[in-house]
Amino acid sequence: MTEQNRQRAVRLFVAVLALTALANGLGNTIFSNYFNEVFHIDSVQRGFIEIPRESPGILCMVLVAALGFLGNLWMAVVAQALVLVGFIVLGWMSPSYGTMLVFLFIHSLGMHFFMPLNDAISMDLAEKGKVGATLGKFKGVNTLFAMAAAVLVFFGFRTGFFSFQTKTILPFALGAALTAGAVVLLVCMARLMPQRDAVKNHKLLFRRRYMPYYMVTLAYGCQKRIKIVFAPWVVINLLGQGADTVALLTIAVHLAGTWLAPVIGRMLDKLGVRRMLWVEAVYIAASFSVMGLLAGMLASGSFGGPFTWLVYGAYVLCVLFEQFNMVHSYMMRSIALDPSEVTRTLSVGLSVDHVMAIVASPVMGLIWNAWGVQYVFYLAALSALFQVAAAGMTRDV
Repeated sequence: MTEQNRQRAVRLFVAVLALTALANGLGNTIFSNYFNEVFHIDSVQRGFIEIPRESPGILCMVLVAALGFLGNLWMAVVAQALVLVGFIVLGWMSPSYGTMLVFLFIHSLGMHFFMPLNDAISMDLAEKGKVGATLGKFKGVNTLFAMAAAVLVFFGFRTGFFSFQTKTILPFALGAALTAGAVVLLVCMARLMPQRDAVKNHKLLFRRRYMPYYMVTLAYGCQKRIKIVFAPWVVINLLGQGADTVALLTIAVHLAGTWLAPVIGRMLDKLGVRRMLWVEAVYIAASFSVMGLLAGMLASGSFGGPFTWLVYGAYVLCVLFEQFNMVHSYMMRSIALDPSEVTRTLSVGLSVDHVMAIVASPVMGLIWNAWGVQYVFYLAALSALFQVAAAGMTRDV
């Protein structure tokens, strides 16, 4: 591929990231409130509903192995088409609870299928010696437009333009339109770029060499429950806040992440994978522990009123940990025996992550009910030991 075509592909991919970030932001920002206000679920159900939402992540390695002959970009087209189908049903068809779970699964399947492809395409488009910086820039674009989606959600619900009481759930409907645009742009990219990443060997790929990557993705499956499920549930359930407040906090997270992602990318190029895994472990352990302490005090009635802003601050710090995910993808690329194994191994890692997610979500929901909210966060903080162990097994790349 010529440099001119690479630059054009980069511009197209930035547009794809912008559209998918907007679409995903319009959906993911409101899912917890959607479940709560439309279907009136409790905290145990909230944990168990993650099974159909997160189980598609396990299927990613099967889909990548089966459809690898298409190449990364055409697989990305398929992934976003699945997201589109889910958005259409959730947005326009007022599904029953059972039907909602089915199309939540389809929507989630597309989102999860796109995750390893996103990382692989990003690294393919990077300049030599600037992989970390490129990942950081792409992550920054994604974060910026996710923040824009959160702004739309905040003002939409605050003004009454968005509502869960109407037949059409407008944020999901807008997400469908944006996803359709991303599909068109990905088709343009697929026609522009040579198909050099097609996989002829369709066997699932597991190697002992890649154990550090599997370890951090296993931990990430537990840690991500805090971002997706339990940190928002503290705000919604314990503080009684609506979608507009969650959106406002998401805006703060993304505003900070827009700055943090490029910084992490540059640090990754400068410090290497091993040191960045240590930095990640310290950050996760500290931020999750603080959130657990504050949430436990809130649940017991030890403080409230004006001091609840401390919970909001801890929430932002907790959710920001996801910016470190680029370290895991970069590590995989660095230790790969062959470039053709990167996408397949990223998909296996995603599946490992989601096995943990499916186990952890209901277990954490039960722990919340039986022992207290703080122990959910302490358990997630303890999982940072996996990052420490992976650092010990990784050469400094």
